[in-house]
Amino acid sequence: HDLGLAWNIADRVAVMYLGRIVEQGPVEDVLLRPKHPYTRALISVLPGTDVDPVLLRGEPPDPTAIPGGCRFHPRCQRFAALTASDERRALCTARELPVLASAEPGVACHLVDQPIEESHASSDIR
Repeated sequence: HDLGLAWNIADRVAVMYLGRIVEQGPVEDVLLRPKHPYTRALISVLPGTDVDPVLLRGEPPDPTAIPGGCRFHPRCQRFAALTASDERRALCTARELPVLASAEPGVACHLVDQPIEESHASSDIR
């Protein structure tokens, strides 16, 4: 739960949301170039970052009533930016969870290629 500590003692890091890994890989890749919107939001509120904090929409889902598809979609900036007619909305809300990519760093996101407005590429969190 302490990303600054992870930076100093770990070679690899995994970020979880509602019991599922949403991003994992070498600590420098995940913490300096996060790809999942939840990881980006976590990093944006660390002391010493040079980006505006990402305020997540809504409340975390009840762990006993987890939404179908991507568990993060109700709070996701990428999902919120999709138009109602965008076919990718169905990917995010279907029963199937996004698969954690085997590439490094691995990201579990149906919309990983969808841009997010805020930039977190050069945050220094050491």
